[in-house]
Amino acid sequence: MAPPSRPSLRRAIALGILFSVAINAFDPISRYVVHSSTFTSEHLPLALLFCLLTLTFGANPLLRRLWPGRAFSAQELAAVVAICFLGTSIPTMAGRFLAVISAPDYFATPENEWPDYVLPNLPRWLIPSNEGGGIGHFYQGLPPGEPLPWAIWLQPLFWWFGLIVAILFGCFCLSVVLRRQWSDRERLAFPLVEVPLLFAHEPEAGRTLPAFVRDRLFWAGYAIPAAMILWNVVGHFRPGTPTFGFLNNNNLLPLGRGFPDLYLRFDFYVICFAFFTHLDILFSMWFFHFLAALQIGLSHRLGLGPQTFDAGVGWQMNFGLVFFVLWGLYMARRQIGAVCRKALRSDPGVDDSDELLSYRTAFWGCVFSAVYIFVWMCRAGMSPLVASVYFFFSFILYLGMAKIVAQSGLVSLRGSGGGWPTKPLVNIKYMDDTSIAATDLMLALYAYAKGFCMPSASNAARASEAVRGEKRGLGRAILVGSVLSLFACVLMTLSLGYYGPGAENFGSYDYTNGNRHGYTYTTSDIKGRGGARWPWLEFGYGIAGALVTALLTFLNYRLPWWPLHPIGFTVSVQYPTRASFFSVFVAWLLKFTVMRVGGIGLYRRGQVFFLGVLLGYTTAVVLSFFLDCLFFMGQGHAVHTPPI
Repeated sequence: MAPPSRPSLRRAIALGILFSVAINAFDPISRYVVHSSTFTSEHLPLALLFCLLTLTFGANPLLRRLWPGRAFSAQELAAVVAICFLGTSIPTMAGRFLAVISAPDYFATPENEWPDYVLPNLPRWLIPSNEGGGIGHFYQGLPPGEPLPWAIWLQPLFWWFGLIVAILFGCFCLSVVLRRQWSDRERLAFPLVEVPLLFAHEPEAGRTLPAFVRDRLFWAGYAIPAAMILWNVVGHFRPGTPTFGFLNNNNLLPLGRGFPDLYLRFDFYVICFAFFTHLDILFSMWFFHFLAALQIGLSHRLGLGPQTFDAGVGWQMNFGLVFFVLWGLYMARRQIGAVCRKALRSDPGVDDSDELLSYRTAFWGCVFSAVYIFVWMCRAGMSPLVASVYFFFSFILYLGMAKIVAQSGLVSLRGSGGGWPTKPLVNIKYMDDTSIAATDLMLALYAYAKGFCMPSASNAARASEAVRGEKRGLGRAILVGSVLSLFACVLMTLSLGYYGPGAENFGSYDYTNGNRHGYTYTTSDIKGRGGARWPWLEFGYGIAGALVTALLTFLNYRLPWWPLHPIGFTVSVQYPTRASFFSVFVAWLLKFTVMRVGGIGLYRRGQVFFLGVLLGYTTAVVLSFFLDCLFFMGQGHAVHTPPI
């Protein structure tokens, strides 16, 4: 008997790469020209979900009617999702990247003292020069007939792209190393993968759409967000029409003088994915945020702790993240050991045939990427000590965000940048000028401290599990798609700056203030180096946060009934957590009620309802975008505004 043929993924790979590149080319247009909704800022970008829904509810039914047997299978749709996950992580980083590296020469003035403290300490091979007004034309638009000044960009982009590709490749290799640990042993939920794959389910024989589409509960869920958003869209044409003003707006609930306000933001997108998250995680996310608000307020009112805006809670949270990541690596020691044995000794007892990369490639990819990144940072001006500290905390951020997103399913989540502890812990008093400048220059890859591509890489590895057979080709396609997406996003942004409205007219915070903060820090730190102090109190708060996380981890492992999960503590005061506080609470309350009233049966019915909510929300947001293109070009409406 002949062996069963393996499914061909060629058209799925081609389509996945096409979608990824198209999304990256489209994103700057939506942000900077139309000024409409933000489609790529979440860990599961709305643009990616829309592409999947277009295949599921548009292309596939048509193919099943006209050319039976040619519709995309569930495996092919999973391959498309896997490719797009990594590629669509680019815009969150690239939005600020060009803004930061283009700022020094253009904005340097005697008043801000950048010519004295910033420019002499930055390597010129990383900064495009404004000689001949090339950067000025990027911000103001090219004069008619002038060619785009590629010469000033080629060298900086070459070296920056080398760093970005090394980060992409290293994170992808690390996701392959940890996939089996996270998916098979720890059984992380991966809600941001599981929900799209529910849409990708193949219909019954003779049907054109999945079975849940025939459920009235699905269409009830669809109608609610679609009706509310489209009613608000009517207000775009008829100003003064009463609208649902609570959607995606930060309505504040004051707690009192000295206490941070609570954000009562109702976000359908957050609620839909949060419903698929475990109850203990949902409870922990809103409980620890509320507890952090109380701690901050009491510290301010009583004059205790560090007199900063977060009263030291940020240090507790970040050191808690350090423990969370290191404990996770300890738990994965057997898997990491198996990968090392396969890579170094070709251990036949370790099977890597079902991975996107061989363990040997993944192991050496991690090693060579780490070495390249470290050497790059040293050549950029960091001392080996500063580069080591920065690399370590960036690693903590990337891996921590990936695991928390895999467990929590929160589409809007971030930590703190890799530079937050570097200057305080090394102490700028003992850092040379170039180390300070290079540390601030790395804000070019800030990516809103979302861990850049690591959460997306781990989601891509999980999505690949739905694809049977040889996966090496899919792994190569994921990497190729991400690199091509990087070029598409950066080149489109440059084109819009030079041939479009000019970067100063993008209407983006990245190009007005966000690109200058780092260099302002450089100037103030170099000038004020003598007054720097060691943050003993803050460091003590950090150690206390690590101990609290350790206790929560112990209780979570040892007591099945324990209701608090440590990840809620590690992200308790970040802005996306604050802005998602109320939506997470709503999702927790709904799921808690459903489980208590109807158990797992009613919960599965609730899943159908929220799949409908997600489809209705996506449809309405995209329709609003097209109406903005037709009637409000340049003055669009941010119907979908994820907190970043």
